[in-house]
Order: sequence, then structure tokens, then C-alpha cells
Amino acid sequence: MSECVNHPGKEGVYRCSRCRKYFCPVCVELIGDRAYCYECLKEIVKESRENVKKSLTLKVGISSLVSLLMAIVSFDKSVPILEYIYKNSTGTYEPVSGALVYPILWLLIGIAFLVLSVGLASTRKWTYRYGIAISVVAFVVEVFITLKAPGGLEAILNSPQSEAGAFFIIMVFGSFILFISILSSRRELLGW
Repeated sequence: MSECVNHPGKEGVYRCSRCRKYFCPVCVELIGDRAYCYECLKEIVKESRENVKKSLTLKVGISSLVSLLMAIVSFDKSVPILEYIYKNSTGTYEPVSGALVYPILWLLIGIAFLVLSVGLASTRKWTYRYGIAISVVAFVVEVFITLKAPGGLEAILNSPQSEAGAFFIIMVFGSFILFISILSSRRELLGW
């Protein structure tokens, strides 16, 4: 008969599945058909937390960098509105044209991605829903603009190395990567 490690004189009914020592029923936690002593459970929880933290760091790091890249690319598309704002601030007034609609849109999306990048880097809970929303919006906007443009998707598929093709690829695949990495971080970011 084996004795309990913590209570000498008591029968060690259970053997810890991890450390293989014997314990009485008071000193173990039964999980399924396995028994674990409390010291081993603490170690298991600690290791599990470390693994989750490493996984979250990798996912959030990738998401943050992709979001930052998408912000930079979006800001590049918003140069006409920035030039317009600069010219008007220096006294050269120009009327607003319809050509500034898409640059304004990309400026707003760029700002949204920049905010998301900072939020992801600091692992804020709001980044989960916000990140999913902005990645879907960027994806839909880029596909809509591409399909509406002259030549549309065919022009981009025929010349993916062009500026428009590279932008399309970055925005579509970046949005997809961002969406998947944020969605896979749900448990770590929100706790469920």
C-alpha cells in the first residue's frame, strides 16, 4: 500500500498522471480518467498560459504588421487629397472635384488601419471586432473599386506587377490575412 505524499498514514489511492506520486483523494483533482496533484496542475496551467501568450504574440505581431503595411499603402492612395489640403492651406484654392472621393476614402481607411495596428500591438480587446470590421470594409471597398474601374479585375489580373495590381493584391490578401489572424486570436483577445 502506498501512502499519500502530503498526508503520511493515509492511503495513496490516486497516482498523479504527471509526477507519478501517490496521493489521497483530497490531494488530487480528477480530470476525465486522470488524476493530477495540485502542484502539477499549477505547472500545467503555467505552461498553458505561456503557450497561449507565445501564440498570441505571434498572431498579434503579424496582424499588427499587416495592418501597418495596409495603412501605409492606403496613405499612398490618398496622396491627391493630401496635396489638395496642402495647396488649399498655402492659399492656392482649388474647387473640390469628384476625383477626390476615393483618396478621401483611402485616407480614412489608412487612418483606421493605423489605429488598428496600434491597438493590436497593445492587445486591446476592442481590436477584435474593430479589426474584423475594418478588414471586411477594406476588402469590399477594394473589390468594388476594382470592379467599377475601366478594365476592372481583368486589367489587374493581366498586369499584377502594376501599381494598381500590387495595391489590389496587398489590400485583398492583406485583409484576408488580417481577418483570419484576428479571428483566430478571439479566445486570447476576448477570453472566449
